[in-house]
This record gives sequence, C-alpha cells and structure tokens, in this order.
Amino acid sequence: MSLALVDLDADPIPDYLEPVEAWRVWRVVMRERRVVLQSLFAGAVWEPGVPLVASCSAAHRSRWTPWRKKPSDHPAPELDCRCGIYGVKSVAAARSYLETPPLLCRDDRVIGRVALWGDVVEGPLGWRASYAYPVELFVPAPVVAGSGLRRRAYVDEILSALEAYRVPVDLVAPSALAVS
Repeated sequence: MSLALVDLDADPIPDYLEPVEAWRVWRVVMRERRVVLQSLFAGAVWEPGVPLVASCSAAHRSRWTPWRKKPSDHPAPELDCRCGIYGVKSVAAARSYLETPPLLCRDDRVIGRVALWGDVVEGPLGWRASYAYPVELFVPAPVVAGSGLRRRAYVDEILSALEAYRVPVDLVAPSALAVS
C-alpha cells in the first residue's frame, strides 16, 4: 500500500461552512391574496419565513421504456444537471435579469442578495444550491416606462408586503444599480 501526500496549499478546497451570498432577481406576484416572491424561470414561490428547498424538475427516459419520462431522483444540485437554486456573483449580472422585458404581462421585479447553503455548486457566473433565502431586497423606484407610470403608491404596497420576509427591504433608484 502506498500513500501519496497531498499539498493542500496548491489547490484550495472550497469551504462553504457559511452560506454563500449571491445576487438574484425575483418576480413580485399575488398568491392567495398575498404578495410573494417567485423565481423568474422555474416559477417556484419563495414563501416568507421559509427557506426554499431545491428539487430537480428534469425528467429522463428509461432505457427500457423510452416512451415514458421519469422524474429525476437525485438531490439538487447535481454536478451533471442544471438543477438547484441559482444566484449570480455580481449585481451587474443580476441587473440584466431585472431589465429583461416580461413576455406577456406586467411583471414587477425586485433585485436582492440571497443566502445559498447546503450543497453548493460553483459555476462561471455564480452558484447553484440546495437551500436559499433572501438576505436583502431592493425594489426599483417608480419610473416612466413604455406601459405608463409605475405609481409610487403601488411601489409602497410592494415595499410593505415584502416586509413579511423579515429582511431589509429598500427602495432603490435604477441608477444606484448601474454598473460603472
């Protein structure tokens, strides 16, 4: 039996004992007469006071029954899959999701920092994790847009409703999120 010495200083191993903080953008939607945050792409609802738990929604075809799709049974995130709760490394990367126009309907969005923990997979733009919860939320201030004026009273309602998450919620001018 031969033992090989490993130089730990040569290639540091990531240590995610503390949650990773990242940036992300959410939709602000009404569910059961409450304002909640919803993921832009997966549609997952982030309930106030409850960490979001990742699951894999991908399906695969069995070799023996290729006409049927079976749900994935691996924990999220998986290295060889795209599942998990996403967060990007910079406000600049997140801002691009804030500015992406909605497809068919009015789409109110907020930007913020999120804590990611559990199994965490690092990618080129950020991370995917098994658990997440907002750390701080920023509501863009009312601006004149193509669909009309975003009313200040409406924005105040969103600010008030998001206090249910028990994290700092602030109004921010769009220029404050600009990248220099």
